[in-house]
Amino acid sequence: MLGRVIVCLLLWACSAVAAERVIAEKPVRLVTSSDPQMFPESWRRAPVLASGKSLSESQFERVRAIFDRAARKYPPGVLQKHLKAVYVLSELKYSGVITSGTNSRTALYLKIGDEKKGYTNAHIEGVFHAEFSSILLRNGRRDFDVEAWQQVNPPDFKYLGSGVDAVKQKKAGLEYREELHEKGFLKECSQSTLENDFNAFAVALFSGDGAIWEIAEKFPKLRRKLALAVGFYQKIDSSFVEKYFRSLVKR
Repeated sequence: MLGRVIVCLLLWACSAVAAERVIAEKPVRLVTSSDPQMFPESWRRAPVLASGKSLSESQFERVRAIFDRAARKYPPGVLQKHLKAVYVLSELKYSGVITSGTNSRTALYLKIGDEKKGYTNAHIEGVFHAEFSSILLRNGRRDFDVEAWQQVNPPDFKYLGSGVDAVKQKKAGLEYREELHEKGFLKECSQSTLENDFNAFAVALFSGDGAIWEIAEKFPKLRRKLALAVGFYQKIDSSFVEKYFRSLVKR
């Protein structure tokens, strides 16, 4: 009997280890898993039914490099205060939609796909910045001027409702379009929710996309939103000033 108990315990321990693998510990935990327990309890039920699959070990070096590059752009204290774990997965799905990333209160979930299918290192880093900006936006909602942001939008405009709805309705384009810039939006997906609207600016700022500054010079509405985004980040940490974000621009 004792022998069987020990065997069962060993099998349970092995399955637990297989369910979650730690890729890096600092500045926050970088892990991969297939265990549904990595998602908040409410996500495991309908209609969300979140699911993910572990990443192959052959991808570990790649994700460490992506994560290190992204994480260096934030003061360690900001990461440690707002983020407990980053889950990197070979597959990620929720609400019936395959997605590149999502976030909970203290964790990010990122899909690490094939570069030939668009999951380049730059794309994955951009998703990291977008999802982390959502956490910061929630945690710092008192410091974000929602009214000023919405006043930039056309008078009769209403956000679509959710990113999932945008994907299902094929209104989640990521390309810069001037007809949208005139209305105050960077991309088609920006019109899904205020959060996604803000995410687009966060990605441009932290990814070092120099085009954001040129676009803002040309389109006053985008210039106002960009100023609001930078002002919000400055309240998170005093180092996040315009000069800092301009220093990230790829030369």
